[in-house]
Amino acid sequence: TNKRSLRAAQMREHAVRRDQDETYTFKAEYDEDGVWFYQAYKEGIADWAVEHGTLGGPLFNPSRMTWIKPSFAWMLYRCGYGRKHDQERVLKLKLPHRVVAELLEGCACTHGGGGTKGRVQWDPARDLLTSEDGGKQPRKMLRERAIQIGLSRELSEKYVAGTISITDVTELSHKIGDAHGSKDEKKVKAAMEPLLPLLPKERPYMPALSKEELVRLQMARPSD
Repeated sequence: TNKRSLRAAQMREHAVRRDQDETYTFKAEYDEDGVWFYQAYKEGIADWAVEHGTLGGPLFNPSRMTWIKPSFAWMLYRCGYGRKHDQERVLKLKLPHRVVAELLEGCACTHGGGGTKGRVQWDPARDLLTSEDGGKQPRKMLRERAIQIGLSRELSEKYVAGTISITDVTELSHKIGDAHGSKDEKKVKAAMEPLLPLLPKERPYMPALSKEELVRLQMARPSD
């Protein structure tokens, strides 16, 4: 319970207070089959997931609140490039478009709290190509927001059941962390150059939702 409360508090710390008149862009890597998301786990959970191609095993709790992120840069910021305790392994998971829409339908769009089954937060986006704070984290992009989707109970179970592929991207996460680890912007740019072909191609994504749902989640204006 204490760990769960701590994780919830950490997510609230990053949350941006909602502006009811603002709309945001859901950016993700996707193809005709689905959308990719990221999560960081401890070694035991990640090993089981990669081996079985799905989340589960004795260490995984499908009923707890879990946060999925389509932004690789935001995931790297959150897990310290895969070097934080119990977040040592970064996984890339693919969900069908239908499941993404169903999960979003079950989420509240809220500032830090509420949405006991699921919630959507729009937090300051992070840049995959540059760093800040002396090379300790991806640079914050003040004019962009990245979506975080929190899932628990039946929504978490739907997410687990809907996952169609899992890839371990821990090694790439470490390489980006090493490339970012300079206070010199030119050195960071040069170090990132050979990694460019390996980075996800994230672009604007519009979930298959009704106009009312898109407005509720701040992905569209009522007048659009």
